[in-house]
This record gives sequence, structure tokens and C-alpha cells, in this order.
Amino acid sequence: MPRLVISKSPHKEDDEDVLRAYNDVTAENSHESATLNNMGVALERQGRYEEALAAFSAALLYDDDDVYAWNNRAVILTRLGRPQEAVLACIRALALDRLCIFAWVTYGMVLGRLGKYREAELAFAIAEDLDPQARALYPGNFTMIRA
Repeated sequence: MPRLVISKSPHKEDDEDVLRAYNDVTAENSHESATLNNMGVALERQGRYEEALAAFSAALLYDDDDVYAWNNRAVILTRLGRPQEAVLACIRALALDRLCIFAWVTYGMVLGRLGKYREAELAFAIAEDLDPQARALYPGNFTMIRA
């Protein structure tokens, strides 16, 4: 399970360098879910949400059990105004890993957007039970890079 670490968002120039590097790696390793997931994160950080969604979807074609890609898909779907689809992605992520703090936080955020505040609070409480620092994720709800 990933450690809960919140870093500053890289500068846009850094994102472009990262994206170029992922494009090079992806050309050679386009069948790797982790590579496609990380490329989606770089695209998301540039605000290129449709392209990020495509990258996360491609990652899931290669590994349907990638909790990172499912969580990231939920984050992007929410940003694209598609919370009902995001809920399904969260449910899938949590079915794969009930201990994924990021998935619980994302689930809480999506439920809150849908006006399901009691269920959202329950999801946040589970995240905090798993790691008391989970509350720090609420404002940003970052996508996850897969190692």
C-alpha cells in the first residue's frame, strides 16, 4: 500500500518534461499498466483531463486489477463532471484494495458531490481510521503514481 505523502505540484515545465519522458517510455512499453497510469497522472497535472482519462482507461485494458488506475479514473471522471461513473470506478478500486486510503478519500469526495453527505462522511472516516493524515488529502484529492 502506498504511503500517504503529499508533495507540491510540479511546475508546468516539469510536467511537460515528464510527459515527454512518458511518451518515450510508453512507445517502448505501451503494454504496461503502470506506465500508462503514470502518463495519465502527468496529463492530469497539465489539465488535459480527456487525455488523462484515455491513459487510465488504456492502463485498465492491460491490468483491470490496477487500483491506482481505477482511483485515478474516478478522480478524472469527477473533474469531468461525471460523478455517477466516478462512483463505479471507486467501488471497483475499493473491491480491489479495501485498505487504499486514496480510494476511500476519492469515494468520499464523489459521494459528497452527489449530495450523499452521510455516506461521504463514512468513507472519510474509514480513510482516517486507516491513516489519521488522510484528512490532508481532502482538498486536493491527488491522482496516484504507480511505482
